Amino acid sequence: MHDHTTIIGVIELRADQQSYDTVQKRYRIGRSGISLIMNRFKDSGLSLEDLKQMSPGKVVDLIYPRDNLRHKSIPLPDFEKIHAQMIQMGKHADLSYLWIDYKKENPDGYQLSQFYKLYGDFVKETYGTDRASMPVERIPGEKMYIDWVGDQPELLLDTSTGELQRVHIFTTTLGFSSLIYAEIFLDEKLPQFIAGTVHALSFYGAVPKYLVPDNLKTAVTKHTKDELVLQSAFSDLESFYDTIILPPPPRKPKGKPTVENHVRFLETHLVEELKKETYTSLEALNAAARRIVADINR
Repeated sequence: MHDHTTIIGVIELRADQQSYDTVQKRYRIGRSGISLIMNRFKDSGLSLEDLKQMSPGKVVDLIYPRDNLRHKSIPLPDFEKIHAQMIQMGKHADLSYLWIDYKKENPDGYQLSQFYKLYGDFVKETYGTDRASMPVERIPGEKMYIDWVGDQPELLLDTSTGELQRVHIFTTTLGFSSLIYAEIFLDEKLPQFIAGTVHALSFYGAVPKYLVPDNLKTAVTKHTKDELVLQSAFSDLESFYDTIILPPPPRKPKGKPTVENHVRFLETHLVEELKKETYTSLEALNAAARRIVADINR
């Protein structure tokens, strides 16, 4: 069962003719879950606006009637056999393919996401780990990764006191070309985060299919395995640019290796280079940062 935000979001994206893959990535929901939501929405005879006027609880009850929530005995997959098949398949191993076989034999069995989880639990309990690393496919123009540099260096000189002020470095990078954008702000609050994102899009001269911010409080209000709630202003940005906000899975740093690597790179190459000079204005500091980032990109 999925929450109200996911239900409305799935219907909105499908109404906007977004693909199943896009909806899956945005809301962490399987194809069967998307189909169930859309089928029950169509069967209801209501419009999307009708649903938005309803209370969250009524929307959830409409898609997941109480009668369907009663406990039922679900046959557990034979994971010993499935794991042996995965090993036999080698580099062509595909768990979803084996799930299809399982569902043919057990139509009322577990859905794909729960099947994945149960298999992962089995492997961890049996072999001590469920970790696996796979190459990440990069598609030109598909994703722009967004983050703040962890280091907050003292780079801005207050001429009235002679003290150095800490600054915050906003950065983005593209998944395929690795082209970097960086901008320096006085804090990491929402207006700066929005401004940085807008300026980055202007810098790249295009809007990617996905914006991938880290799970920052300025962008993401709530992100669990069951629910994703974006900060309202950042959600408006999604609508304005007709793009999709796609934060990485919570507590899974490998979901955003591209921007993490570039953040570490900037902590060394940009920050250390900026420390060689003294800056009395944010404008001068950003001008220097643009020159250094241009060298990095070249």
